[in-house]
Amino acid sequence: MTLLAAAFTFADSVVAAGGIWLSSTNSLTYLGQQTNFGSGSITNPYYGDFDYIMGTKVPANTVVHLGGGVFWTKGSCPAANHITTIPSGVTIQGDGQEVTTIKRSSTFTNLNLTVLGSTNSGISVKDLTLDCNGSAYALNSWSNAIIGIELTGSEETLEHVTDINGFGYAYGLSPEGFQLYIGEYGQAGNKVIGCTVSNFFGQYGDGVTAIGDCLIEGNHVFFTPQPAGVPQNSVFGINVVASSRGTLVIDNYVYGGKDGFHNDTGGDNNLVIANNVFENVCVGVNLTGDQYPYNSVIIFHNLMTQQTNYTVFHDQMFVIQIGTTQTGQTNLNIVVDGNIVRYYKDVPFTSDGCQGGMYIYGGPNQLNKNLTIINNQIDARMPVELGGNISNLYATGNIPLNGTNFAVANENPGLTNFVLVP
Repeated sequence: MTLLAAAFTFADSVVAAGGIWLSSTNSLTYLGQQTNFGSGSITNPYYGDFDYIMGTKVPANTVVHLGGGVFWTKGSCPAANHITTIPSGVTIQGDGQEVTTIKRSSTFTNLNLTVLGSTNSGISVKDLTLDCNGSAYALNSWSNAIIGIELTGSEETLEHVTDINGFGYAYGLSPEGFQLYIGEYGQAGNKVIGCTVSNFFGQYGDGVTAIGDCLIEGNHVFFTPQPAGVPQNSVFGINVVASSRGTLVIDNYVYGGKDGFHNDTGGDNNLVIANNVFENVCVGVNLTGDQYPYNSVIIFHNLMTQQTNYTVFHDQMFVIQIGTTQTGQTNLNIVVDGNIVRYYKDVPFTSDGCQGGMYIYGGPNQLNKNLTIINNQIDARMPVELGGNISNLYATGNIPLNGTNFAVANENPGLTNFVLVP
């Protein structure tokens, strides 16, 4: 045996120790053929049917190195069993967001699809692009949703992943068009860092969806701004549900869509929303609690600009919304500190009384308790409305922009354009 041949043999024998290497060579040609070539080493990478390789050649706790080019997939659909779930502890490592792409084939239609998915824990996806290829679905209404990635365990990581061409058909048609979906109820230790979502089709979906505890840092989400004269599309930049021990939402940028930050189904505890930019949105931070209340929430040093392209259809649209809807609910210990709240490009519209800077509310037998609203800069043309039962409100140091309209709330000065509603 030559020294070169011996070197190749040795490299192939340590694939499991150093990871598995995949090439995108002829990936579309072999899609669905259940074929595999190569040995998975760095010098002789696997290539062929990407779904088949991922489903049969990847053991747990392995690094899967994806080279440059496009890796085609049918997508993950339980009904069709297109791809075996990613084993626990696996890291899928691309060569860069502009170099490595995993792309869903448009051949398989009329299914609710996820480009990558797993119910196992400890999975990481890094340095690549997910192309959901949802344009045909959007044009033909073939599916309710095409999801970029769905990891529902603990200790999951999405880092430097770009998600494009996702799809969510319409409000009320489940599943929602989640793009970067991570975690599940009771899960923790998840991270979404430095990711990008753009070119989303449809009217129902999220950029980043975290269920359970998560770090969401440095991500960018781009949506089409809400069109004028029609009901709001339910597209949300960052949606955090059921945070328990703690979730950090920091240094993110969301442009367009309905809500920059959203929660409406699972409540949140120990939540920090800080140093984000929510630009040209209908609502900056929306904590509406239709199932569970909020406890220990900090909304700190965010820049939030409200879109003004709303000349015909009018609906409730406050930059910060905090509320309860169920009998017996209490929102507790909420701090709104140091935020800038203003109109996008400083261009206002004439409000019909349902739009403004901040709205805190609760129905009968509901309570908002221990509220601190300090040091914010709020456009004086935006009403701040408080309604329902409120206990222990402290408001001070808030500065009006484009006016000098201060008011006194519960004997605490400093809220601009304050209105107490029944």
